[in-house]
Amino acid sequence: MFSAIGLFKGIPCPRQHECTLPSCFFLHNPSPSSANAEAVATAAQEYDPFSAGEISAPPLKRRRLASPQHAGEKNATVLFDLDTNPPKPQTLTKATLGATNSSTKKGNNGNNGEASSPVRVLKAQSTMKTIPPSIARKVSPPPTRENKTLVAPVARKVVKVESLTPRNVAKAPAVWKTRLAVLQKLHEQLQAQNEKLAATGEKWKPLILDKQELITFALDEEEAATKLGENIYKNAMAQKVLRIKKMTTEEWVKAVADWTGTSAQVRPRQKSDGDALRPFPPSLSSTREQIAVLRHLRTPLEGLEQFGYVTSKPTASEIASAKAAIAAGAGFESCDRCGTRFQVFPGRDDGGRLTSKGKCRYHWARAGRSAPQKTDKIMGQSEAIYPCCNKVQGSEGCSEAETHVYSVKDPKRLAAILQFEHTPDKPDIRGLPPISFDCEMGYTTLGMEVIRVTAVSWPEGRLVLDILVRPFGEILDLNTRFSGVTQQAFANALPYEITASDKGEAAEGVGSEEAFGLHKVASPAVARQLLFDRLSPNTPLIGHAIENDLNVCRIIHPFIIDTALLYPHPRGLPFKYGLKMLSQKHLSRGIQTGGEAGHDSKEDAIATGDLVTKKVVEKWSVMQHEGWAFVDGMLMAPEEKGRGEAVRQSML
Repeated sequence: MFSAIGLFKGIPCPRQHECTLPSCFFLHNPSPSSANAEAVATAAQEYDPFSAGEISAPPLKRRRLASPQHAGEKNATVLFDLDTNPPKPQTLTKATLGATNSSTKKGNNGNNGEASSPVRVLKAQSTMKTIPPSIARKVSPPPTRENKTLVAPVARKVVKVESLTPRNVAKAPAVWKTRLAVLQKLHEQLQAQNEKLAATGEKWKPLILDKQELITFALDEEEAATKLGENIYKNAMAQKVLRIKKMTTEEWVKAVADWTGTSAQVRPRQKSDGDALRPFPPSLSSTREQIAVLRHLRTPLEGLEQFGYVTSKPTASEIASAKAAIAAGAGFESCDRCGTRFQVFPGRDDGGRLTSKGKCRYHWARAGRSAPQKTDKIMGQSEAIYPCCNKVQGSEGCSEAETHVYSVKDPKRLAAILQFEHTPDKPDIRGLPPISFDCEMGYTTLGMEVIRVTAVSWPEGRLVLDILVRPFGEILDLNTRFSGVTQQAFANALPYEITASDKGEAAEGVGSEEAFGLHKVASPAVARQLLFDRLSPNTPLIGHAIENDLNVCRIIHPFIIDTALLYPHPRGLPFKYGLKMLSQKHLSRGIQTGGEAGHDSKEDAIATGDLVTKKVVEKWSVMQHEGWAFVDGMLMAPEEKGRGEAVRQSML
């Protein structure tokens, strides 16, 4: 600033005592006396809730004082009160004493002439206003943090105020405009799920997010996706938006509880063993009647051998030829992920390796083309794209594994490791309830082997078996993205023989929500025997693409119900719909939404059973129109029902 030359020093300042300039070049009247200033400063002090005892206030920073006339009003008001209604000595405040003795410097004698007399001041300013009663009111301290915590029903993490714009990151995976569009789409789905949760009533009221929390939630999810890199960012965000859109109420509650940090206080209700979908009509009220209709959905396996269904045991000569071919191949296989030709070393080679050719670069998702367009006849069909990274087919993989892996589909080679077995007869057992089961597989030096077996009862969905399985070969990859079994869970699983006590823990199974609760059996042969204990040849065995589960367990069962064939693909075999798509379409239930955490075989087994339940209801509706009915608890066809009525009438 330029220095003042005094041209305006004789002109009064337009703002006078309200002027806030530190060095004003206008003329100012003399400031109030120090006594009045002290009174005003003292009266302006407020209660400090964090002070302990009577502690003086810290020095003020160039405090702007009120005009002398206003300050005089306060002092005179206090003195006026002293003159008309003299209070008790203990009610005199420090401001009152300071105003009374401000005109003298003689100490506390009080004998210094009329200048210090309060009566003279009263006569000069006897028309001043009275002091507001709010000044003498006691100020309560604000509530502490502990009090708020006790009142709050659920502890929520504190979020700062942010706008719905992408956060700054070290390396942006896309341009700002693209990130903003993706973020807005994500926020829309989060808001829709939050509104749906709010419509459920008071049940989940503590987990309903406000406007700022929804923005912060979206920003956190988008920022986490930026760490995946520019090649995966768009596809990862698209899948995340779709996954949130298809979330059920329970899944959304769990996601919000995890994000807000209230998982320990709020436990969303998980689907229990008895929560299987049961839309049975009144005419199918008993389980016996439901099973009777279920038997009419049996999937015939004759003629399906070319699609991987095994209906007979490979012979000894076929197994011998398969072993000879394996020996001649010297362990060379083709990688199931990247197609690389590599060699397998069961038992490890001299260098301690299980496979050759180092690490595997691959795409974990299958390549697919977009929906047909009208312009395809002119421009040609679009290239196949990998959904995992949006790269064209044939590009370098976006994921990396420590070893190459392979799988075996030939029944003869599978039988060379463990022979297939038919479900044993149980003449002493009248009947066993239907079973819906699902298996998870991992890669070993012997191909793809079973590592988890889960079975639930139908139609209740009650868990009857859930175990981990130690494979025959050395483990190359647990395939966690799809199996859901982690190395830590597999290593920490207790042996099944220790936990299978007389209390029936083996029959009831262990809760599969936490993988650490699963128990591990010694081999796939033991797991197969545990399944045989719950099956008979007439027991309906339910599964999705069940040939894969039966083959890894080496089971030949005569009575199967395959949802992949109950809900056929329009192009026919070998094309099949995925269980995730069928569950979303026909059950309005999202499954396999764990992402890299993998699938839950119990969730898949229950969903498979519920899909069959839906088909049973449809089948019974058709059968009723055809004339089927239950007579004395027995399901009879129209012609059988007529003969039964004739026999009954003749007996009467």
